[in-house]
Amino acid sequence: MNAIFKMLLYLVLVIVLVTVAYANGEQRVDVTYFFGRTVSDVPVFLVILGSVFIGVLLAGALAVVEHFKHGARERELKRRIAGLETEVRELRNLPIGSGLPEAPLAHQDDADWRQE
Repeated sequence: MNAIFKMLLYLVLVIVLVTVAYANGEQRVDVTYFFGRTVSDVPVFLVILGSVFIGVLLAGALAVVEHFKHGARERELKRRIAGLETEVRELRNLPIGSGLPEAPLAHQDDADWRQE
């Protein structure tokens, strides 16, 4: 259902974009780039379509970078989970009271500290 909604939204956006481009087909503008270069007499619909295309390319590149970051983080967390699960399994198999040192009582530590 979510994929169908996205496709319908994209279709509506394309229809709006084509309609705006067609309505402005006769108008012409001058386009100035960042480096001071100017292109004269460019149809407005080409400016609109070019801007959308560049935006889609940039958003796609950012999405790919984020995808790889999340994939690397997921692999790292899966390795960590596997190690922790192994540790839990090993600890479950230990018999109760098998060579683990007993913790000293709190009041004994306090008494030793007060005597110093």
